[in-house]
Amino acid sequence: MSQRSIRIWLAILCIIALVARLGADIKLKAWRAPSAMEHRSIAVSLVAGTGFSFSNFGYYGPSSVQSPLFPFLLAGMYKTFHAVEFDADHKPHLIPEQEQKAYFAIMVMNALAGALLVWLTYHMTRTLGGTPLAGLIAAGLVSIWPTQIYAARFVQAVVFITCGLAGMIILYYRAMASGKTAPWLGYSIVAALVAVTEPVFLPGLFLITGLMLITRALPWNKRFRNLAIQAFAVLAILGPWATRNYIVHGKLIPVKGSFWVNVWKGNNDYATGSDRLALTPAEKAKLARHPTAETGDDIEDTPHEFDMLDPSQIAELANHPEAYTEEIFKRYATTWIKAHPARFAQLCGLRFIKSITIDWDNPRAYLSRTYQASRGLILLLTLGGLLIAWRQKWRLQLPIIFAVTALASYTLTVTAARFAFPFEPIQLALAGGLIAAMVPDPDRARKAAARGFEPILRGVPAIARTTSP
Repeated sequence: MSQRSIRIWLAILCIIALVARLGADIKLKAWRAPSAMEHRSIAVSLVAGTGFSFSNFGYYGPSSVQSPLFPFLLAGMYKTFHAVEFDADHKPHLIPEQEQKAYFAIMVMNALAGALLVWLTYHMTRTLGGTPLAGLIAAGLVSIWPTQIYAARFVQAVVFITCGLAGMIILYYRAMASGKTAPWLGYSIVAALVAVTEPVFLPGLFLITGLMLITRALPWNKRFRNLAIQAFAVLAILGPWATRNYIVHGKLIPVKGSFWVNVWKGNNDYATGSDRLALTPAEKAKLARHPTAETGDDIEDTPHEFDMLDPSQIAELANHPEAYTEEIFKRYATTWIKAHPARFAQLCGLRFIKSITIDWDNPRAYLSRTYQASRGLILLLTLGGLLIAWRQKWRLQLPIIFAVTALASYTLTVTAARFAFPFEPIQLALAGGLIAAMVPDPDRARKAAARGFEPILRGVPAIARTTSP
């Protein structure tokens, strides 16, 4: 397959991805009721001039309940479309029509990022060790995969995080194979941006830096150069936000200040592993009768863990700064876990299963047969793809480190349906390798030798090797 034909196919697949995502948004009018979580309130505060603030338990003040980048983006859209107005007392209010325009603008960005993800998936598959056919199959799967199309409807950062993770993998392996400064600088910047957007990747980021330091693929001077670049990128991107958090909260919070809140959400008398309570038989019957059961649009949300706080807990949490309530939730969580070790272990198992399959207590996941089928199929394809990748000696250290550390975090704290989306392109890359391996091809040996990388040889400097384009 020539480079020209590959570029043509990638362009077609990118267009398909863009049309699929925008088409789904327009058909379902997704901008009417998007899932914006705390981003919405924080963005309004930013537009109103009261800073990165959030109201919870009767207290309004500086917050770290969410990562900083996406609320600023949403605030920019609110400003662009004049979605916030002020009453006589200068209290901000959202104008529904203008707010929906801001949401649609975010969804257009998500669709464009989804198209970019197709291109990234091809190059990620090639970088990991797949053939051109495997890369095109993976890119094609990403372009039409239902959960990836669904993710683009969130007014959240999940699609950008997904692109960032794919970009990190490409840049890291190119930097390690070439020994050059530019790809490592790109990796360091993208990794820091992803980590400040989704802190679950921070442990993996530090482990990978350690892996780079102990590898013999690079001479020591290049390893220390890479370490210096990585440290500078982390300090330059995460440092200002961590400094701000220390100033407003009085304690070191690298990104989010909701760790113990999430631990409590996943570990209490009513916990299900995710932030939602278990669906009751009556709720399941009601959901089954919903007219848009397959898409899950416009359904009434089910109760969350916060809804089960008792009056004494609410009174204790009321009117306190965020850092103070975090300490209260730490006490709630640790006390409960110590008193219920067997149930904690059981919940860890539930969170693990929900993380790799579906959150069956999420009404949208419970309703959508398409969602359930796509999550089940991707798990089967991943298992088969891992076998092929092992036989073909793909380089999977980076994806495995990120997947294992993130999955460990979800297993021990709390999980959610959206947490799986950033890892799906990696799974679909493995699926591409599996499907390509089943396609009859008499020239497979030559193509296997022309994969997108050369294995790193012990004791051989990376700069002494070359890689295929």
